[in-house]
Amino acid sequence: MIEAIILDWAGTTVDYGSRAPIIAFKNAFAHYGVELSETSIRQDIGIDKKSHVRKILQQPEIANNWEAAHPTIPLATATDEVYRQFQHEITQVLSETAQLKSGMTELIQFANDHHIQLATTTGYTQAMLDQLLPLAAEQGYQPLVNITSEQTNHVGRPQPAMVELAMQKLNVTDPAHVIKVGDTINDVLEGKNAGVISVGVVEGGNLIGLSQSEFEQLQIEDRDRYQMKAAAILTEAGADEIVMNIADLIPLIESIDDHQREMPLLLTPGPLTTSPTVKATMQVDHGTWDDDYKALTQWVRHQLVTLGNASDDVYTAVLMQGSGSFGVEATLGTAIPRENATLMIAANGAYGERMAEMATYLQIPFITVHAPEDQPITMDLVSEKLAAHPEVTHFAMVHCETTTGILNPIETIIPALADKGIVTIVDAMSSFGGVPIDLERLNVDYLVTSSNKCVQGVPGSASSSRKKRPWQPLRATHVHWS
Repeated sequence: MIEAIILDWAGTTVDYGSRAPIIAFKNAFAHYGVELSETSIRQDIGIDKKSHVRKILQQPEIANNWEAAHPTIPLATATDEVYRQFQHEITQVLSETAQLKSGMTELIQFANDHHIQLATTTGYTQAMLDQLLPLAAEQGYQPLVNITSEQTNHVGRPQPAMVELAMQKLNVTDPAHVIKVGDTINDVLEGKNAGVISVGVVEGGNLIGLSQSEFEQLQIEDRDRYQMKAAAILTEAGADEIVMNIADLIPLIESIDDHQREMPLLLTPGPLTTSPTVKATMQVDHGTWDDDYKALTQWVRHQLVTLGNASDDVYTAVLMQGSGSFGVEATLGTAIPRENATLMIAANGAYGERMAEMATYLQIPFITVHAPEDQPITMDLVSEKLAAHPEVTHFAMVHCETTTGILNPIETIIPALADKGIVTIVDAMSSFGGVPIDLERLNVDYLVTSSNKCVQGVPGSASSSRKKRPWQPLRATHVHWS
């Protein structure tokens, strides 16, 4: 059971976009006539601030600018000079950026209701934290323990010392019962090095770096791209879990608690293995004419397109019910005309062969290009078959052949066939949402997948996403949920 959550401050619980450190660093260096870009600052956000000043000064361009502006002040001395100015600057902005982020109120209430202790670690100094704590308390946020590197002999992130001291003060001994949450790479590494569950938070974090107003002014597609990029960086850093909003910790904790209770592990995903929060949501009945249902449907359709790294201007999604196999059969049955069309099916496993069975049942003319189950379909095999069958108008293949888990190279085959005017159909049942797929770059026409695979949803619904071509009938990318 989760006993404690150890949170970062700026960009995680307060200060949307982690603006305070950025403003203070910029102003501190500007005081000495050295201009900083946000990129040069953000790459090391999360470590203690004096070390951060030192690392900024070690960047070649910054070092050169400093030496040009202050030839009589060596870099070693410059660290102390700039750090003193940073301490002055940060006090000016902390009060302006101490607003709790969206989702924190819900998390605090959840933690109180479930007797979960809240603590913090930070790259701020104790003096900075002393300024921040009463501002947070006024908003209902009063962590039991707050650790700075001054309490750990100046050993800060990414080392685990601060998390370990927080656990000691909370009297929690099992790292598996502790979640460390932060918005930076150093936060993630701190949690990993401490052996606790390390969670990266995306929305309003350092890796996006925009103020709330700046972020909300973006187009929805651009917001999603920012969030996906930040999530990918945190994942690459080793985060055990990624949450978009801090309130998303609530269902995550429920899920972790379910597993720690040693509940039965079902190999087939479904409602029984979802968190209590999701189960409760599923108890709500919706009418298809209700505005909230329509808004939710639109949001899901957009998210499916975004998950494929595509724009709503190019692709669209239509939801429906049905299993993954239903999705493949529906795609073959609606995308391929009964006359003047020939389908080529790439088969190197059971699911490629299943498409051939479906085509037979649907009376679709087809030919098959085969490869052994332990080998991928190659462009050479496809080209050879095409040369013998120039009548081919449609092509279908499985991306991740579930029989063996082998990945077929859609990134080379699909664009090449699209360039030839061949309509392409990809069964991405076991890969969509887990393996990056760029629909627009691939120029794929139809893509079929299932909600209860990498997307980790519940079974029972399906989606058909279309590629928009205003000068001809719409060509669809099918995303089926089962």
